[in-house]
Amino acid sequence: MRYAKMAVLLGGAMAVAPAAWADTTYTVDKVIIAGSKTVPVEKLYAAIQEHAGSRVTTADIIADQDAITKVLSANNVVGGIKTSMAATPNKHIVVTFALDDQGAQAPVVTHVAAKLHDEIFVGNKSISSDKLLAASGLTPGQDVSSEQILAAEQAVLKAYKDSKLPISVNITGENKQISPGHYDVVWTIVETKAKKKKHSDDDEGEKVDQ
Repeated sequence: MRYAKMAVLLGGAMAVAPAAWADTTYTVDKVIIAGSKTVPVEKLYAAIQEHAGSRVTTADIIADQDAITKVLSANNVVGGIKTSMAATPNKHIVVTFALDDQGAQAPVVTHVAAKLHDEIFVGNKSISSDKLLAASGLTPGQDVSSEQILAAEQAVLKAYKDSKLPISVNITGENKQISPGHYDVVWTIVETKAKKKKHSDDDEGEKVDQ
């Protein structure tokens, strides 16, 4: 959580034990939200439930503190909040939410490199999976990028081409997450017999103009 919270502090003329004032109901005379620089204060007031005339307990005030913190965190505001209430003998209070607004800070995004769990070949009838695994150049456990996956696909295609088999090949790859950050690459291979090239009929001979 970016915004640090502090417990509600009881001040003013009342001197009661924490266990007693925790369940006491107060009448709110005024709510003050001070120190907001990043988020419009109107937005913070709209997030809380209490207002002048509300009957609240300290639990209600803490809930409003949490509501303000949620708005600030959603806007990436860093800092802290100190909540206090000044009470009088007739159980009327002024609640103050004092913000230490240190401005917005963009969230830090950590990119975790994808790790190869395994390569799986489906549909390869002419070349064994072991040979295609060796051709792809990928190793289980290594970090892999999209560029490396593409290079592996081209390497598998080259293995088919170098085999000089009378087939044409179409390859599609699919990444399947096995666990967070770990993927299988499933290669689906469609092998098609290459069409024979048509040759001219040598028996026709050479045509001669009459």
